[in-house]
Amino acid sequence: MLRTWILLVLSLPQFGTFERNFSSKCLEDTNKFLEDLQSETPQMYALLMYDSIGKEGSNILHGNIDQLGSYSECTSAQNPSGKFSGQYCKLAIQQGKIDYSVAICVPSSCKNEDIMMLEWLGFFKYQNMSFISPSPVFSFLVTNNTYRVKNVFCQNNVPNVDVFVSVCMFVVILFVIMTISGTIFITIKDWKRKSVGNKLKDSLSLAHKHYGTVSFYKINGQQLQANNPKSKFDSPEHNPMETTENNNGVDKRVLECSCTAEHGIAPAITITSGDFFNWMLTSFAIQNSIPVLFRAKNTVRSYSVINGIRVLSLLWIISGHVCHFILFNNLDNPVQWLVSVPNNVLYIFSLGGPFYLAVDSLFLISGLLSARTLLNMHHQPEKGLTFKILKDYVIRRLQRILPLYTYMMCLFIGMCSLIPWKSLGENAKSQLDNCKRSWWTNLLFLNNFVMIEQRCMGWTWYLANDFQFYITTPLFVFLLYRNRLFMIALAGFLLLTCFIATALISWFFKLPIGLHFDSRLLTHEVYNVQYYTKPYCRYGPFLIGIMLGILLHHRETSLLKTKASVLAGWLCCLATMTAVIAFGYALDDSIEYYSVLPVLYQALHRSVWAAAVGWIILACEEGYAGFIQSLLSSKLWIPLANLSYACFLIHPALIELYNGLQETLLHYTDINMLYLFIGHTVLAHILGLVLCILIENPVQMLRKYF
Repeated sequence: MLRTWILLVLSLPQFGTFERNFSSKCLEDTNKFLEDLQSETPQMYALLMYDSIGKEGSNILHGNIDQLGSYSECTSAQNPSGKFSGQYCKLAIQQGKIDYSVAICVPSSCKNEDIMMLEWLGFFKYQNMSFISPSPVFSFLVTNNTYRVKNVFCQNNVPNVDVFVSVCMFVVILFVIMTISGTIFITIKDWKRKSVGNKLKDSLSLAHKHYGTVSFYKINGQQLQANNPKSKFDSPEHNPMETTENNNGVDKRVLECSCTAEHGIAPAITITSGDFFNWMLTSFAIQNSIPVLFRAKNTVRSYSVINGIRVLSLLWIISGHVCHFILFNNLDNPVQWLVSVPNNVLYIFSLGGPFYLAVDSLFLISGLLSARTLLNMHHQPEKGLTFKILKDYVIRRLQRILPLYTYMMCLFIGMCSLIPWKSLGENAKSQLDNCKRSWWTNLLFLNNFVMIEQRCMGWTWYLANDFQFYITTPLFVFLLYRNRLFMIALAGFLLLTCFIATALISWFFKLPIGLHFDSRLLTHEVYNVQYYTKPYCRYGPFLIGIMLGILLHHRETSLLKTKASVLAGWLCCLATMTAVIAFGYALDDSIEYYSVLPVLYQALHRSVWAAAVGWIILACEEGYAGFIQSLLSSKLWIPLANLSYACFLIHPALIELYNGLQETLLHYTDINMLYLFIGHTVLAHILGLVLCILIENPVQMLRKYF
């Protein structure tokens, strides 16, 4: 009998330590589960638990090696006595050189270390039932048919709430409450204003009817005749019923009315300045946030063409992230994907070839706008860059990105803590642990250097790079008014330094241009840590943007003088973009034939791409882009461009949420990826709109108060 076998095993001296560490409740419940499963009339809950255990499927040669079982079936199993229920756990198995996961269903009283013990003691190989055994299919792929359990992860879905998570959730809820309060406040104020207006009109009409030309009203203690055509009241700019508004539609005055019609005197109206509380509630009101987002008007010298470039670049990034996140965690045929997609130019908008060139387009735009911002603040070049200008320049940037960034991090931490994750949700716990350790590196914009292997919200490496680049712009503006030749020489030196650094890193680690199905999949983390997130490898496009911004700001006449120069520029631009994409597929960057050509490509292609995008911006500003200028400058892009920052922050979390709530692996097909891309894009913009209403626009309005 099983009990006798267990006691015999546990009585051996070498198992003394394990017995002391083993949970007696887990042992008791596991024993009960196995008895109910092997009885003449098996209990239904035991059958559910056993049936939910992961089993081998088909399509293994294309990468379907994980055995995920059934999460819902396991968690629905409940012991009739109520002592335990089914708990879904995944064992990380190594068989030879192959790693895969096997799902098991164990009593809820068992912890990770208990399950490791149970597996070691042989609980999952009871009589003729094999709960876990070496995969027979893998025996064709590896010579060693033995296996070992590397680790265990159990999905108990108990909310992981501590002080850190509580503070984050308080921040999330606080802004929701502020938005609701502000919306109600404005609604009530508008209702009162209309009510006051109607009563005032009725009072004036009644006074005129009964007293003719002797009707009066009082404003700020000054008595004026109601029927005097030259009175201040009849002047539109002094009409107390017309509230003065700033650019964001925020009321500057509050009307308080005490209505009375005694003796023909109209209501006395007092106009007082709004205090901070009034301004704050007004700023958070939805009535003021939404119109700002959907205004279809470009500001003066706003380079309207960048709206289209920014939105299209974001769509490219979302497409890449959809494929990237699913490829490494959620596909049942990753081998098929890796064999077909990276070598087909039709998949340039996913992970094929030189992926994520869109990020370099965004770096270019950011450099352009940073130069324009600082140059617009620098009104007196003869005085140089003062400390006040530099302070305002940095603070403006922090006010722009930190509030929404912090809120999104709190929302992400809450999501990882409270969402009931399923079969593929084990990444949420590691993400939460990483955020608890390294959140401060995000707020200091150091998460591309410090604790990078434990980074929180890994996609925000971009913001760290962008801010580090941003604070270099004053150096070039300073040199612009001191020594332009030295500024150009410095820019050239920094570009050359970036090229050399990238080339050396690529050669040393033999980094691939794209993702390929070979042993370098193991270098994926090296690719991200050593190259992809480092500022000295990504600075080129931003620097080109700074130079372009300075050039456009100081041009007095057209830079493109002849049609020949315009034609040559467009031919070079299109040829450059085509070459960057084509060489990404044509170059052989395999380990066996790794040469200097992939190294040169890796070092140059991002800056070259950014230069081509910079030409498009220049040609559009000069009026030599035709339909491209009309397309990229369309007012339809403006609302989407206003949402781009929020969408950038929220869309990876949305993809992780979708993936983590899956119970089975996804099968790659083009139509599936297309539908996922469309769905994630639409939802990201909807949630981005919510974030802008809750955080971004209210905070920018509050900036004006201070």
